[in-house]
Amino acid sequence: MHPSPLPLFLRHAPQVARAGVAFMYDHFDFVRDGRTYKLRDALSTFTGSFSTGFIRGSKPKPASFELEVPYEGRVLTADALHVQLDRWVRRGVVELSCAAAIGQVAQTPAWLDLSDRYFVLLGASAAMGPLSVLLSLGANVIAVDLDQPRLWRRLIAQAQASCGTLTFPLAPGAQQHTLSHDELCAAAGCNLCTHLPELRHWLLQLHPHQPLCVGGYAYVPGEYFPRVALAMDVLIEALSEQRAAAVAFLCTPTDCHLIPAAAHAAAEEARRRAPWWQLAAAWASGGRLCAPNARAPVATAAGGRLYVCDALVIAQGPNYALAKRLQHWRAVLAHASGCLVSSNIAPSTRTASVTQNRHFAHAYDALPAFPPYEVPHPETSNAVMAALLLHDLHTPHPPLASPLLLFARGAFHGGAWRCAWRFDSIGALAVALYYWRTYVVRGYLLAYNALQAAGWGAVLLRLAAALAASAHASWWECAWPLFAVQNAALLEPIHAALHVVRAPLLPTALQVASRVGIVHLVAATPELHSTWPLLLLALAWGLTEVVRYSWYAINTLTTPARPHSWLRYSTFIVLYPLGVAGELLYVYSALDHLEGVPVLGVRASTIVWCAVYPSYAVGLPILYVHMLRQRAKALSQRARTIFTAASKEHVHSADKEV
Repeated sequence: MHPSPLPLFLRHAPQVARAGVAFMYDHFDFVRDGRTYKLRDALSTFTGSFSTGFIRGSKPKPASFELEVPYEGRVLTADALHVQLDRWVRRGVVELSCAAAIGQVAQTPAWLDLSDRYFVLLGASAAMGPLSVLLSLGANVIAVDLDQPRLWRRLIAQAQASCGTLTFPLAPGAQQHTLSHDELCAAAGCNLCTHLPELRHWLLQLHPHQPLCVGGYAYVPGEYFPRVALAMDVLIEALSEQRAAAVAFLCTPTDCHLIPAAAHAAAEEARRRAPWWQLAAAWASGGRLCAPNARAPVATAAGGRLYVCDALVIAQGPNYALAKRLQHWRAVLAHASGCLVSSNIAPSTRTASVTQNRHFAHAYDALPAFPPYEVPHPETSNAVMAALLLHDLHTPHPPLASPLLLFARGAFHGGAWRCAWRFDSIGALAVALYYWRTYVVRGYLLAYNALQAAGWGAVLLRLAAALAASAHASWWECAWPLFAVQNAALLEPIHAALHVVRAPLLPTALQVASRVGIVHLVAATPELHSTWPLLLLALAWGLTEVVRYSWYAINTLTTPARPHSWLRYSTFIVLYPLGVAGELLYVYSALDHLEGVPVLGVRASTIVWCAVYPSYAVGLPILYVHMLRQRAKALSQRARTIFTAASKEHVHSADKEV
């Protein structure tokens, strides 16, 4: 007998899954009216069902559909979506198979017409569920969710505003045509756990001639999650076995998964390139912080290697791990029985249920400091995961060496597989980093920028007072504050080098060095202190920097006002050429003084003619065009930020209502 090329845990995955599911069914009881039943006994004991509600959307079906992915205030489609998919792949946020799958869906409009598709959504209102996307594509959605009127007002309103349909359970005996809107919302819905037998009977007889796809999306924190997960499993088992329904789940990236060799190699490379402070944290904590993500591969009998990512988060607790394990088991069993299974890894997402825990919210804010982590908002995750579901429905998995490889394809893990460090080992550090940035770094930047703004304001006030007193105002009227604030700007290349601010190091250093050089040249040429080029550059610098530094100071606390942002990104259009003109004219005026000054054996005046002026001639147009582009980008980003904030407020209000 030849040895299997796979380890035992892969070869026997279906047996493990079957044993795990059997244990859950044997050890969870169903209780009603004070009596306790074995779960499977309860399913046959209670034979009732629900009435049926139905809503048809009022929006006309478009001639064709297009995949839309909301992302950072924009809606990505077509080429823009493919560009973003490529960026995610290059950064390591998603696997190549994931980007290819989403791209294929975007390029196949026929797949996006869901008017002949039927989806059973268990936990239809879940923040990570595909309800809104499916309805927008004309799907027939069978929604199962709690019997809460406010929740159903929202779900019914969503369906009415779409081109899809919504089917849902109504209280037994209720007839939709006799109910007002409020009565309909009050009669809609059920409890997955307490109404499980009746819900199972209702789903099995619903749309009997239509192929179904059933997805388990309900989530309840704490000890209730395994109960809800088991209730969903009962329904999924029934529909997959008796109706041959396709099965859909969203896997969490904070779990143990088989991963591609390329992801393992990327994690090792990321650790080699990790910044010094992360390596220092790993050393100082004895490996408790910043533990390596790349684990030793598992050898197969055939001499191959399997790679594993252990991203399990202990803080999420055993209930969460058990509930997600049950979903894995069901996916494995459904695949083994020949059902189509879509169980892709979804990214950690800024859902309300997660971010209400402030430590998780703070960790999410700081995770981008551990590349390639990215934590998207729910609308992005909903769209990409719905696209992956549609891809799986049209392109089933090829034959797999083990069902556990179901979860290795099409992963949108958000960077968990390719980060240098295990997810569980950077959570506390991410929270600490958030507080460091929020209070220490932000406080320092607030003080620095406020002092710089005040200093440049003092320069302008002294200059204005001097000009009001005499048309031949001297440099010395504003020399000491200008000298102080411009030399203080030598800290800015250090800020860039330490990543205290997002600024490129070399351009920042060159700009500051040129300014400081001009200031020291001015200090060395007192005979020119009353010339108008000096006053011109001082005025241009002062106006620019008061606006810029005050904007930075306000931006550390809140979003600056729109007029202030416009000034921040617009004053350079006039002031930058004026400042450069003042600098060049002053340097020209100082040429006689520079004539006899040697620099590395070369006269300073020669350096000015051969290096300084040519660099201005070449660099000024390039930098000016770059600044114009940055202006357009910044102002458009601000508009998108306002749009995104409004959208988030709308979603937050809806979540609060539910």
